[in-house]
Amino acid sequence: MGEAGSGRASEVQRRLREVRVLLDQAGAAGALLGLRRNFAWVTAGGTNHVVVTSEDGAAPILITPDTAVVLAPINEAARIEAEEVAGLEIEVTAVPWHEPRAFEDAVRRRMDGKLLDETAIEPELTRLRSWLTPFDHRRLIALAADARLAVAQTLETLQPGDTEQQAVGRLLGALASTGTRAPVLLAAADERIARYPHPLPTAMPLRRRLMLVLVAERWGLHVALTRFRDLEPPDSDLIRRMEAVGVVEEAMHEATRPGRTLGDVMAAARRAYEAAGFVDEWRFHHQGGVIGYRPREYIAVPDDTTPIRIGMAFAWNPSIAGAKSEGTVILRSDGRLVELTRSETERSSAHSPDESGTHRCLSNCP
Repeated sequence: MGEAGSGRASEVQRRLREVRVLLDQAGAAGALLGLRRNFAWVTAGGTNHVVVTSEDGAAPILITPDTAVVLAPINEAARIEAEEVAGLEIEVTAVPWHEPRAFEDAVRRRMDGKLLDETAIEPELTRLRSWLTPFDHRRLIALAADARLAVAQTLETLQPGDTEQQAVGRLLGALASTGTRAPVLLAAADERIARYPHPLPTAMPLRRRLMLVLVAERWGLHVALTRFRDLEPPDSDLIRRMEAVGVVEEAMHEATRPGRTLGDVMAAARRAYEAAGFVDEWRFHHQGGVIGYRPREYIAVPDDTTPIRIGMAFAWNPSIAGAKSEGTVILRSDGRLVELTRSETERSSAHSPDESGTHRCLSNCP
């Protein structure tokens, strides 16, 4: 991937050390990480899958106290070695795809002792994945910019009679040109917006309004955003609902601070819903949570004790029937919450830009 000299190699070394701490704590001789999210995290952006709909990768990585080796089917080994882990302290070993015990035998040859079960340590791995570093933040900024532009350009092309599926097709084309995948891509026209929280795209033609919901992925990292295109002026009730979800999202941003919990954010959201006159709307759709190497590492629930930490990224998505607000933010080391998926002109409130001049501070601003 050509990034070993720009910080990726040191990120991988640090992440391998963190897995080895888990080995030491468990008295284990190794851990075999095969899930796509864990492979992407420990390799700082490597890809080990072929089937895009599966969470399981085709080539797991075996981590021991002294080595890290990808056990790749022989038909995957050359590509993974050249394109996914080149320049890293990770070996690649080809394994015969046609031998039922080939992976098990490869593991046994490289370690002697307890093998940590990936499922058993997933809570610890989720915690580690969720604490994103400046290296991850730089990638998130780039990913968010591409996703935001692709969605905006797609919405600008819409005309009455275009179908939800046509809109999705254009968006997929725009994303593919930047090497970005879309693990979640939803679309709803007109009355389907209020009817279904997760509208899979159909052949329904657009008359007045379209909603696009996107989770974009690159380097194993994800950003989420929802955007609308109105072909006709919205009525007063819809305007009220859209304003209300914006107020709820602002309350959630304000509550997203170091030392607080996801439960604190949910409490702030519920108070904002009630103040806006929509007391029960939060019950009809999850409100988002921590985003990173999964579309949501944690989905927030009432009384959630998950701590909010510096470095985390969040995608909150308050919704009221027919209205929704969703974007991706990061909590930087200086305690500022910075928006990634909306440009300055996409919000009515003014915020201080960060040093890049393109990302806005949302809470705890100087």
